[in-house]
Amino acid sequence: MAAGLTMCATAALGCWATYLPGYAALSIYFLIVLSLLLCECAGGVLAAVWPRCLGLENARGGSVGALQSYYAMPDFEQFTASVDLAQTELQCCGMTDARNYDMSVWQLRRLGPRGMAVPLSCCVQIEENISYLNPMPVNLSRCQEYQPNPVYRHVPGCIGKLEEWYQKQYFVLMLSIFIFAVFKLGVLLSTVFSCIRLRQRRQVLHTVTVKSIDHATNENMYGSGVREDHITAKYIQPDNYYSPRVRNPRIFTSKPNEII
Repeated sequence: MAAGLTMCATAALGCWATYLPGYAALSIYFLIVLSLLLCECAGGVLAAVWPRCLGLENARGGSVGALQSYYAMPDFEQFTASVDLAQTELQCCGMTDARNYDMSVWQLRRLGPRGMAVPLSCCVQIEENISYLNPMPVNLSRCQEYQPNPVYRHVPGCIGKLEEWYQKQYFVLMLSIFIFAVFKLGVLLSTVFSCIRLRQRRQVLHTVTVKSIDHATNENMYGSGVREDHITAKYIQPDNYYSPRVRNPRIFTSKPNEII
């Protein structure tokens, strides 16, 4: 829960930092995300080197006791099905060997059919991919003999094969976490480099624009103070004494009536 809240708070900080004009908040966000990635990688390395520190190591000592106490017991059907699945798929019997069932509650209380020394999932099946919930042994009587026969019964214990299976799954998990962490780090670094390139490009464009403005100002420095007003001219046409209007005494009373 704490890790989830931390990731949510970091994501909210990143969204808030993108709307700020400066780069201080983005720098803090980058450092926080980088720290989380480093902690994730460190946790994966620690779990791989020292799994007991994180509680990831199998309880080897308690597996035999759990088998003897809970196998085929009521309310422990899932545990019983898990043991049968492991014995069928991994071709093993018991935790260390088949003698683990001699002192088990399943054997002491006779919870299984009479005359059975080991469960049917310990027997070699007719079909390799047969369901563990309905095992079909090759030879049931030979499988239940006191001296185990590898042809009819699985001899090795399951604890070693379970540990091998666990190590394979654990390696796949750690490899997936490492690849995912590297991918997130690559995305983060590419985003930062893209922001840096965008900022440099804006600075170059701003410098070119300022230089262009300065160059245009220097070219027009001698004519920048002159006011460019439009020159207008007014033409007054003289009187035409030869027009009929001039001859009209009603318009021009002070002038002679006839001008020839």
